[in-house]
Amino acid sequence: MKHHSSNHLQFFVLFYLVTFLPFHLIFAQDAIKTTLTNGPGRGQEGAAMVCDGQLSTKWCIDSPQQMPYTIVLDAGQATTVCEYGLVTGDDTRAYPERNPMTWRLSGSNDMQDWTTLDDQKNNRQMPDEDLQEYRFKPTHKGQFRYFRFEFFRMRNSTRIQLSEINLYNTVQTPVKATFVSGSGSNNKEGAAMVADGRLFTKWCIDDPKQMPYTVVLDTEQPTPITEYRLFTADDTHTYPDRNPVTWRMSGSNDKQNWTTLDEQKNNHRLRDENEQEYRFKPATKGSFRYYRFEFIRMTAGTRLQLSEIKLYK
Repeated sequence: MKHHSSNHLQFFVLFYLVTFLPFHLIFAQDAIKTTLTNGPGRGQEGAAMVCDGQLSTKWCIDSPQQMPYTIVLDAGQATTVCEYGLVTGDDTRAYPERNPMTWRLSGSNDMQDWTTLDDQKNNRQMPDEDLQEYRFKPTHKGQFRYFRFEFFRMRNSTRIQLSEINLYNTVQTPVKATFVSGSGSNNKEGAAMVADGRLFTKWCIDDPKQMPYTVVLDTEQPTPITEYRLFTADDTHTYPDRNPVTWRMSGSNDKQNWTTLDEQKNNHRLRDENEQEYRFKPATKGSFRYYRFEFIRMTAGTRLQLSEIKLYK
């Protein structure tokens, strides 16, 4: 099976992403380590690729006679899966029909008796974006060692591809944060929009003399943040180049003394797609009430726009 790339720039960004960014920075929450017990396909695009911890590999198969495509993952010991993530392939945007829509997750301790944990039918939640993780919470829980995924139907073909399948035994808790201050005016596209809980509103500013563009969020009490998420705006695909690529996150308890928690430089992970979520893990830990984001450079130009900034503990 051939890998495709629409242009050299996309290839370079992908190469940088999978080669130089540690896996835990792309998926900030630690996943349960799993090994493949069985699954269809072998070699460079076989089923084992979904649990190798590498975004540069993927499972890709088109074999209708083997449907439903079934993968069994071994967690090593009985554990509870509170959430699982399906990660799209490296060229999903170019070949959009390969995301699963209907699948079942089951658990077992002997690989003979299986308990259904989750059923998804005609779920179109996974947009056609490259290397994006989409999370799902099982309807039922239980302690199991083996987890089986049965993929019954894809978007518009019999070919499926996934980069990774991640299992999590914890669910990250969102932190309620209110807007304190930010660059720009308090209008319908002011900085306060990043904390209003709505993807259809956005912060949009183009005022170079105010750069770096800054927003401060209040969690009401000192709270350790293990992950933060940036959301692109509702028209990013139409108006590209507004995503941040260089920014700094800091924490404080008095809004005067700030501790740098994370710095991202020339990070082009945010794609020019609408209302997409991107996760980041602060490099430094600490418990603070106030969190400040300073956006220093965008993809091109001086206009920044974001739909939401969310904090998780």
